[in-house]
Order: sequence, then structure tokens, then C-alpha cells
Amino acid sequence: MLKARYILFTVLILMVLPIFVMAQPRGMDMQGQQGQQEEKKPVKEVESKVSLWYLSGDGAFNDSTQLDTLHNYKHIYHPVFKNAVSATYTGNYGNPGMTNNFFQRGNQTNYFFLQSRQDYLLTPGKIKYINTTTPYTRFDYSQSENKSRNNETRFDVVHSQNVTPFWNWTFRTNQEKSDGQYSAQDAKNNFVALNTSYNRDQWNIYGGFISNSIKSSENGGITNDSLLSSALDPEYWSTNLTEARSKFNSINYYTTAEYRIGKYDFDPVDSVDVFRPILGIIYSFEHDRYLQQFVDEEDTTNTFFANTYYGNDYTTDDIKYRRISNVFQLKQYENPNREYTFGKRAFLGYELYRGNTPGVQVNDSTHRRFDIKYSNLYIGGGIFREMGSFWLWNFDGKVNLAGRNAGELELNGMITKPFKFWGDSTASMIFTGTFENRVPDYFQETFRSNHFQWDNNFDAEQRLTLGAKFRVPQRKLELAANYAAINNFLYTNEEAVPDQTANELLVMSVYADKDFNYRRFHFRTRLLWQKVSEERYLHLPEWSAFVNTYYQFTISKVMFTQIGADVRYNTKYYADAYEPATGLFYLQSEKEYGDYPFIDVYATLRLKRTKVFFKWMNIGTNFLDGDYMTTANYPMPRATFRLGVSWAWYD
Repeated sequence: MLKARYILFTVLILMVLPIFVMAQPRGMDMQGQQGQQEEKKPVKEVESKVSLWYLSGDGAFNDSTQLDTLHNYKHIYHPVFKNAVSATYTGNYGNPGMTNNFFQRGNQTNYFFLQSRQDYLLTPGKIKYINTTTPYTRFDYSQSENKSRNNETRFDVVHSQNVTPFWNWTFRTNQEKSDGQYSAQDAKNNFVALNTSYNRDQWNIYGGFISNSIKSSENGGITNDSLLSSALDPEYWSTNLTEARSKFNSINYYTTAEYRIGKYDFDPVDSVDVFRPILGIIYSFEHDRYLQQFVDEEDTTNTFFANTYYGNDYTTDDIKYRRISNVFQLKQYENPNREYTFGKRAFLGYELYRGNTPGVQVNDSTHRRFDIKYSNLYIGGGIFREMGSFWLWNFDGKVNLAGRNAGELELNGMITKPFKFWGDSTASMIFTGTFENRVPDYFQETFRSNHFQWDNNFDAEQRLTLGAKFRVPQRKLELAANYAAINNFLYTNEEAVPDQTANELLVMSVYADKDFNYRRFHFRTRLLWQKVSEERYLHLPEWSAFVNTYYQFTISKVMFTQIGADVRYNTKYYADAYEPATGLFYLQSEKEYGDYPFIDVYATLRLKRTKVFFKWMNIGTNFLDGDYMTTANYPMPRATFRLGVSWAWYD
């Protein structure tokens, strides 16, 4: 970790030096530096323009996005709940959580045991690349309670600056700390990232570095749900664990380079020659390193864990895992001068995995490590159409030819039909489909630790997923339906161990999102209905809802203000439990949770590019009865106050 910090410091110096070397005051001419006085010319102000985009398809596609300048929903700061109607959450910022929408689940970290914390992590797939004509800086800060008791703080900074019109550097850091309202619940999360992009005619080059760190105490949940009605202060409620903690570190290095072959076409509108790419040669590289530790220093009389394989003197599980990926790709671009055209791409990829976990006990004081060594070789390709306004589509697939995952197959398809509806010319219907013959994750089959060990021989999971979405952006309307048919479904059973069922599993969902407004009153409703054919293997709430209502007005013609309330709700179901030793959510069938409204009231203010929110969260604990839990034995925070502020500078 120390070495990584030195590397980051060196890269930061290399980033800053060119800016100072190349920068000069606006309006100064070079002859003036030589002592020759000339008549001053008016300085032409540079218009501030900020463009943002993501990379997908291993660098084959640029998916543009918008700068977040909206006032709405700035008070929803929590990454677990940012895009979720409802979620399973262990109750303290930085601690595990996952969405209750089955079709939004998925591991984005390349490491199995981090999936319950992936909402807090910055990964290469989440990087926003920026091109800005003027330096762009955004500062976010929020805090709850006070500095001495149950404090929770979040500090996020982004700075982006172009060295030349084609070359950009972006730095981001995020620091989060939460003491938690309950015993042994504190957490610290942070990431530091530096990325660069160069985009000019024949070359598109991207690269960067990300360091994530997560540290949290593990209390195993409260000992009895009846404590929710106790007169004791929550910090004195008894918990299953008091001397256990977990740690995750990840370091990601990544780069993508594309050389484009093409020609220059004359643009009659701007009277300039514009480069039109015909063929792209793309190479992508990624190196991911993960470190996971679970420390158990509990008293020997504690019986929370059913098994202890290495004895009470063994306190620390240490898992190291590394992935190196190389992808070579050829891409043929669409021809905008032809009426019927589509693009094509083909790729070849190779992945190498190395690592080790605790192994078998040799004697009372020695343990042999269990080594991890495997690789994958795959090929794939696709066809796509991104231009035009009639039909847009993208079909691709890949198959693993050799290695541990040989025979794994993935096919994806998306069709978009833009059309005009209800006065909105940006309305569209989107149809998606995916077929996967998915080989189980390495850690679903083999794992060694002090409290959990398993050796499984699972079959590949076959999953067919179909979806349809209807969007009318200007009317703030979205309707969606999804369907999945799964054979050999992989899940984590009630013993917190990976398992598989031979029964076919069917999952269906319907989703609606509509924002209504009448004069200054706004009312947004998000509804999610889900149904599972075999509820023995997958537990989901049948109904989930998020309702937001606010009154919007302006103070002194410059201060945009919203005063409102949020309510999150889901019907009762057997919510998952959480296992501290592995970081996994798992099935439980002892008690149902839900049927409790989580109510937040808030006020948000915006003055130019400064935004402030004040929020009183989960106020229902002051006057409602019920189990305010979304995870078995893990209460949500009781009523608490939070404030946040965000500044942005880009001119």
C-alpha cells in the first residue's frame, strides 16, 4: 500500500507540472515577455464546456452522460439507495448493502466477496472521462449527528483540467467515516483515483489508477430484535460480536488505446475537414489486486460461529487475489454517408488469476496456504448501429475457449426504437435480451478460512433474461418489465455457504417511475413488483415503493428551494441475513421483515452552483412501532439529522 502511495504521488507531480509549465495568463503575448510593449488587445473569454462519457465494450463504445447540475434528489446521497427503490442494508454508512431489485444485481468488482460493498467502490467501469475547456472542480461534504457522538462524514472532491484541448487529467478522492449508532459498527471507506484521456482523430488513449480501502467493525447484528423497544440508548444494545473486524483493499491499473484508420471528409456546415474513422485497432489492459482480511479476536466462549477450523489462537483470515486482463479488438465503424450501414467488432481476450487463502492446518502454529492459479482464453464479436433515428441496436457475444471457464457463453442483444410520443421526440422503446451459460465463480466452489470451508462441484448456470422499457424523458415517465428463466441457480444457503438447485427458477418484475407536478407541487412515485417461482432459493419483497413529494419555490429570485419528504417501503418477506466472516448475504427463513415505512424529511437550497441540503432521516422511529430492519438482526439508524453541501467551479 505504501508503494502504491509513492506511485500515486509521482503521477500527481507529473500531472501538475505540465499544467504550470504550459499555463500562461490570458491575454499575455509572447513579445511582451521580451520587453517589447504593444497595445493591449481585449481578452477573449473561453466559454466553459464540460463533456463526460463512460467506456464500455472494453473501449469500443463511448456512452455520453450529463454533468450533474440538477437540483432534484441531491439529498439522496447514500450510494446503496441512490438508484434503488428498496435495499437490504446492515444499517451503517460504509457497511454492506445490496438492491432488492433482482435485475439490478451483479458483481462489478471482479472479486466475489466484495459484491456486498460494491456500491461504495470506484471501479474502472464507473470512471467518467471528462473534456473541459476550463478547469472543473466539485466539492461535496455531508455530516450527520455531531463530531463527538455517532458522527458520520463524507468528503468527495473531483478536479479535472485539460492540458491541451485533446488531453485531460482528472483526480478524485472520497473519504468516508461513520461511527454508527450501535456497538462495534464503525466503518471507514475511501478511494483515490487518477485518470487521463487523450482524444484526437487517430488516437483515443485512456488510463488510470484506483485505490479502494474499506475497514469496518463487525458486530454480527443485535442479539435480540426486542431491543428495538428497549429504553436503553442504542449504543448499549448487546451485539453478537464485539472484537471482530474486516478489511478490504483493492488497487486497479487500467489502460485502453485505440488507433483509428480513416479519412478526412469536408463538413460544409463548419467549412472544415472532419476525420471519419473506418477501422479501429484497440488494446485494453487491466490489473486488479485485492486483499481481504477478517480478524476475529472474540472471547473463546463466543459461539456465534458454528465452526472454528484452525483453533482459537488463529485470529486473522488473509486472502490475496489478483487478476490481469488483456483484450485485443478490431472495430469497423459505421459509415454515416450510407443509408444502410452498421458497425462490426471482434475481440480476443486472455485473463490470468493468481492468489491464495488460508489452507490446511499443519500443526498448532503452522498453516499451509491454499494457492489459486487459473486462466481464461475467450473470443467474441458483435454488430451494432448507433447512428440514425429509425432503429438502433447492438448484438454481441463471447465464448471461453480454454481455461477454467472453458465453455462459458454469453450472448447480449439490445434494440432501441426512438419515436415521438406525448409531444416528446426523445421517447423510445428499448428491448433487451441476454443468454448466459455461466461457470460458477472460483470462490463459490473452493474456499478456505477459519470459520468457513467448502469444496463444491457445481454445474454451469444457464440464465435467459428478457426486458422491455418504455421511456418518455420530457414527461418523466418510465415503464419496464423483466423476465428471467434460470437453470442450476447459484445462491448462498441458510448455512451461509454457496449452493445450487436443479429446479428451474423464474423471476418476473414490473417497474413504474413517474414524476407528477402541479404548479409548485411535485410528486414522484417509483413502484416495483417482483415474483419468484421458487421462494426457497431466492427471497425478494413482492412490492417495493419509493415516494417523494416536495414543494418548490424561489427565495429573492435567486435561491431555488425545495421542502419535501421521502418514503421507502416494501412488503414483508424473509429478508436475507449477513455473514461477517465472508461478507456475504445469505438466506434465512426464521423471521419476516418489512411493512415499515422509512420516512425522511428534507430541505434543499441551490444558489448558482452551490447546493445545500438538510435532512432528518428515519423520523418514524420517534412515533411508529415495528422492526425498522432491512437485514435480519441489523437495525437501520434511528432518527438522525444530516446536512450536506456541494460546490462546483468550472469557469
